[in-house]
Amino acid sequence: MMEEPGALTSVDLVRLLLGVASQAGVDARRLAAEAEVPAWGLSAGVRMIPARMTGRLWELLERALGDPYAGLTVAGRRKLGDFSLFDYLVISSATLRDGISVASTYLHLVATSSRVEIVQDTGQATTYAYRFHGSGGRGEELCLQFAVAAFCAGAQAATRQRIVPVRVTFPQRPPRSQAAFASALGTSSIDFGAPSATFTFRARDLELPLPTADPTLAGILARYAATFPAPPPATWYERFQQLVDEALVVSSPSLAETARRLALSTRTLQRRLADYGTTWRAELDAARRRRAYSARLDGGPDAAKLARRLGYADPRSARRALRRWDSEG
Repeated sequence: MMEEPGALTSVDLVRLLLGVASQAGVDARRLAAEAEVPAWGLSAGVRMIPARMTGRLWELLERALGDPYAGLTVAGRRKLGDFSLFDYLVISSATLRDGISVASTYLHLVATSSRVEIVQDTGQATTYAYRFHGSGGRGEELCLQFAVAAFCAGAQAATRQRIVPVRVTFPQRPPRSQAAFASALGTSSIDFGAPSATFTFRARDLELPLPTADPTLAGILARYAATFPAPPPATWYERFQQLVDEALVVSSPSLAETARRLALSTRTLQRRLADYGTTWRAELDAARRRRAYSARLDGGPDAAKLARRLGYADPRSARRALRRWDSEG
């Protein structure tokens, strides 16, 4: 398979996770070692480490704290300034809308595999999607919890106003209780099982001025940030995987429909996949496997519901796939 450039995460996030662990009485050094974060990865001057280490660290932190809402918990502990240059770029902006725009532009300073983009703007409200292209699993779910909660909490911290999101969505399954999400996000308008993680703010809130706005400083910081160029846009293969994952939320993805959304013929799509050393069947199987892993972490639905969630018409097909995945490790 053709390899993509390795995704990276800012060491500032790693330090934040380990700081939360330490405050809870957890051995942070042991967690870092289990996540395979090397000692040099936390040294002064080191900016980024492989994202797979951070994903693993999220899972270990959840287990160590016994906290299924670890992403929300960490977001609640985060302070503006923890992400150094990235945070100061945001809070020196003129308005909240400008701050989110700056955050989307410079998000690669925190995570190179993440994107924030506007998916709807009605004039009355704007919906932003946070996309994190990782390996899936629980680490990615916790990362999305954190990211969305951090944007919602950051909006209030930056404006020093109470801002209630119009709506928030997550791709993960509904938790046993939504109380922790409602408390962290400031709203009960939360949907789960959505195609992507989104948050929606009212236009009047987005136009609120930031008390820390400083156009001179913003210009200086932007020039400095430009010395850390963004990675190339998400690859075609990443976009393909995202579309398959999103389609699986609704039904069983089809080759023809996925090709249409990519503006390709089915034959061209199959050739492109072959260039990556894979096939449509293998990619659909991998997407189902990621979704099954997520379901199992949440206790797992019954066979019929799991089959529907994985896009199988027959529960027996889902059971056979689960046995095969288990045997493959």
